[in-house]
Amino acid sequence: MTKATVATHSVPNTRQTVIDTEHGPFQVMVSWPLDWHADGTPKDAAEDVAAVPVIFVLDGNAYFLSATDIARRQQFEAKRKSIIVAIGYPDAETETVYVPARRSFDLTPPAKKGLPQWPVKDADGREVTDGDGHPVYMKLGGAATFHATLVDVVIPLLSRELLPSLPAWDRLATRVLSGHSFGGLFTLYALFTSPGLFDVYMAASPSIWFNDESIVAEQEAAFLGQPPPAAADGRQKPVLYLNSGTGEELDVFPKPDDTDATFKARQDFLAEKHMCTNTRAMAARLQKTEHFADVWLQEFTYEDHMSAAVVALQRGMNKLHREWWVGK
Repeated sequence: MTKATVATHSVPNTRQTVIDTEHGPFQVMVSWPLDWHADGTPKDAAEDVAAVPVIFVLDGNAYFLSATDIARRQQFEAKRKSIIVAIGYPDAETETVYVPARRSFDLTPPAKKGLPQWPVKDADGREVTDGDGHPVYMKLGGAATFHATLVDVVIPLLSRELLPSLPAWDRLATRVLSGHSFGGLFTLYALFTSPGLFDVYMAASPSIWFNDESIVAEQEAAFLGQPPPAAADGRQKPVLYLNSGTGEELDVFPKPDDTDATFKARQDFLAEKHMCTNTRAMAARLQKTEHFADVWLQEFTYEDHMSAAVVALQRGMNKLHREWWVGK
């Protein structure tokens, strides 16, 4: 009789930590190439760690393992390596891959015009009220605070503790920010407000619709109102990858449990978001400017909002390894 030993599975060459901030704890996860040592150092002492792209992935609980798997498969095929840094929330380890209340604050931009009021709802869809019976609204517009956390806390922690073999941030050849949905919206916010922090910005299915497209009227307009960013320290202008799935607006298909009514409601909901239309329009505007080294637009046939996320990672990282790698 064959005997099997059952054990908890762990992913090699990864580590994580939880950092406490005044705005709540964040979980930071890191992975590095399988042909490096378990301590995060290359086996070949002559290998230039600074030349390996570092890819920051938002909503890390949902996409850390996906990004790590893609990086390792592409290393096998393209002979290019990546380091993945994913940022998420410790709450998601026991509840779900997303923490809606946290990410809705962290990933949405502030706006001079004000912010929408979204009622908090319980598990049964009922609006939550406070002790006086007043509605409780979701906190929104914290992108500036979250961006500061990345710059002041997470990035310094990366080379100081999580991966000490990594050089200082400004010495890295290729720095990438990748986000989906609200994460894609934050990626655009980071690009428009701090274009030199990363070299490549991958905004997947970005929620441009948020707050009546305030990202366009405010942050994009301010960015384009400035002279094109000058290439500093040998760096090129930023690269932007925009994408969406046609199933988010153009080719909406019914789900197995849809009724005619629920399918129609979902079609109407997606039509209001203009995911493909907004992404196309932004790409068309930005491609006409002198602010970028490249603006690349893709639409994934039949992919819906959730399935498009991993396709975007795959396509973006493939393009990165073959064309956008500053250190190649």
